[in-house]
Amino acid sequence: MDAAEYAAASRFLGRLWSAVLPTYRLPEEGQEVVHIPAAFEVASLHGMPLPLAGQRSTEQTVALVDEAGFHREVANDAIVTAYQERPRTRVYEGMDVRSDGWYSVAAIQLARLARCRVVCSMYESDSGDRNLGAHEDEWLGEIVQMRGAKSWTLWPRAGGDPREVLTQAGDVLLLPRGIEHAVSTPDYSVHLVFAFVTGEPIR
Repeated sequence: MDAAEYAAASRFLGRLWSAVLPTYRLPEEGQEVVHIPAAFEVASLHGMPLPLAGQRSTEQTVALVDEAGFHREVANDAIVTAYQERPRTRVYEGMDVRSDGWYSVAAIQLARLARCRVVCSMYESDSGDRNLGAHEDEWLGEIVQMRGAKSWTLWPRAGGDPREVLTQAGDVLLLPRGIEHAVSTPDYSVHLVFAFVTGEPIR
């Protein structure tokens, strides 16, 4: 990673931490979904490299996911074949440790600031791709829409009508632990998830 990419990571980190801090400071039961449109400039995000396709490191696994489970591959040809057999969302897992890039630096520095483990994953989807369906996560997720758009259906903890949110490139979505959600992809989408695993503190 060169100096320019490291500087970009630092700028990205500053906005990430500013966006999540007000929610992260709250007790878990007081955390709510927060959608921050245009938190990042789209042009700057498009200039930040992502480990898609041929730019992945040899250690970067990709999980093809849907309601049937996780199918993991490493080789590009195997990923393409598995996707053609059943189009599914591709999850680039553990980018904080399996890839060497600005996103890894951002995740490591976020962990230092939050004093808990922060895991970075990337989700790539095309329109019509199968996915996990409605589910809950066991972490506070800070989601950054990097490319395209994603449609979210979110169910409040206390019940009631679901909330619909469309994240577009540059948006941030904060998704507290235990919020049921389902997603769909209007056309094409790449988003990063920085998962704050508060049950694993670091010192």
